[in-house]
Amino acid sequence: MISINLFLAIFGLCFSQGFAQSLWRRGGHAAIIANNWLYIDGGDVDYRVNNVSGRWDRENITSAIDLSKDWTNSTLSLVQTTRPSNADALLAESLWFDEKTNSVYCFGGLRSYATSRLAALRPPIESIWGFKLNDQGTAMWDQVIGPLTQTPFPNTIHRIARGMSVTDGNRAYYLGGFYSGETSPSSFYTNAKDRAPSPGLLVFDFNTLTFTNSSDGGYLAPQISGRTDRPAGAMIHMSMYGDDGILGILPSGRNRQDFAFNNITLYDKKTQKWYSQTTSGDIPEPRSYFCADGVAGDEKNTFEIFLHGGVVNNVFNAPAPNSDQVYILSIPLFRWFKANNTSIDSRAGHTCHIKNNQIIMIGGQNPIYKDQDDNEKSADPWLQGIGVFDIKSLRFKDSYQAKANAYETPDFIKQYYRIAGNQLPSWMSTAVKELFEGKSESSSNTTNSTTSSSITQSHRLSHGAVAGITVGCIAFVVIVAAGATFTTKHKSEKSKLFELSDRSPQMSSQMSPSESQCIELSALQRPNEMWTEHQDRTELPHTQRSRRFAEEPNSRASIALELPE
Repeated sequence: MISINLFLAIFGLCFSQGFAQSLWRRGGHAAIIANNWLYIDGGDVDYRVNNVSGRWDRENITSAIDLSKDWTNSTLSLVQTTRPSNADALLAESLWFDEKTNSVYCFGGLRSYATSRLAALRPPIESIWGFKLNDQGTAMWDQVIGPLTQTPFPNTIHRIARGMSVTDGNRAYYLGGFYSGETSPSSFYTNAKDRAPSPGLLVFDFNTLTFTNSSDGGYLAPQISGRTDRPAGAMIHMSMYGDDGILGILPSGRNRQDFAFNNITLYDKKTQKWYSQTTSGDIPEPRSYFCADGVAGDEKNTFEIFLHGGVVNNVFNAPAPNSDQVYILSIPLFRWFKANNTSIDSRAGHTCHIKNNQIIMIGGQNPIYKDQDDNEKSADPWLQGIGVFDIKSLRFKDSYQAKANAYETPDFIKQYYRIAGNQLPSWMSTAVKELFEGKSESSSNTTNSTTSSSITQSHRLSHGAVAGITVGCIAFVVIVAAGATFTTKHKSEKSKLFELSDRSPQMSSQMSPSESQCIELSALQRPNEMWTEHQDRTELPHTQRSRRFAEEPNSRASIALELPE
């Protein structure tokens, strides 16, 4: 017995020492950045010892990466916490970060395919678990909603899997996905193939820890009439647009026109209305199991969404065209750009996370293989299943820099904006236009004109400003004419002429602001490009940017705003 225990101890020590090199593949996990930590939870993994033996199994461990330090994927040491025995990690979960309480919540998921292959286990009782952030990166999970608490899991919803999810700091949003006997023990769908689509948009309030369900605006109508287990696309929160931010939906599907990337679905959180907007440029082919993340641009009122990887036809063994390339959707132009980055192996089922000017990519399977068994033939070329995409150089690398520069819109996209100038897309509706350009005076006469979030409108003078400057210019012309008349009338009086000559500079220096602005009017009316080198690049929180860009251009004409319109 002692020899056996000694052997197990030595084996465990060797395994732990070689952990960085032993991860063969990772997939189906959830991950999220919370402050300076990136947490990876659940999914299936394949570990190898000396690159031999091994098979897929569920990962009942939460791993954390310290983003305050530099690392490479060969030197990185993950902080790992084993989940409680009654809080099994699942496949295709969603992690939500509550910034106010520094808490991470876990919602949704289905039982691991590896587990179901080994034993026909039903999924755990429906509940929500969470943990508080700490300086060590450990995840001390506790049940937040469920039978172990005083707050039961609501009986109006089921545990859901493969939906798309995002948070805005106060709430979490979940759209799509399905529920079945794989996700919920209370589901009446006992056969794994019997999957029901999750209806509506599910909203979880961090303050009250309650769910609400609202209409999905028909977004899932094609899914309900066709396949009901369509895998998640991506949902991105853009706080800088609309009155309370909007959600952008990147579709996922089986080459169906309903889910092509030439049309983006939008959700206005304040009005709870759904819209669509067409896109242009290098539009990616339809795909599923891709990863995506978004970030506000460093200048102006722009936002970029990055997309990578995926498969076509919703099945593995069919990599999406150019799936090794990174695509970028720039908003409000709604134009796709292909990064033409250095080529790497394609992957699908991975996650993307933007931190400063870098995208950290976690896990994924090789899309040329059909399933997990085939993927056992292909080791992940990224050690520990972690790679980094440098947004500035458009190159993949194996290292992360903690003090990398803040995000900057790629230069080739900035150049396009300079050429395009004020050109914006053909809006599909006035409501969509107002979400990104702000409301016009005719449609919102109760709103101060300086609150517009428009890139083009924010550079135009208001009617009041133009009227004020016009009045000032007329007054200036009258003064000059009067001065000329006075000079002609008293031309013969030499002493008075010299007196007038001496006072002219004083009169010019005392010119009213409205009069002096008449000289600058032509410059103010020149078309402004969306990108200009002389613009102030001071970084502001995303929620303040649209207001800032609306206020600054009109500040020079503020004196004229006091005049009657």
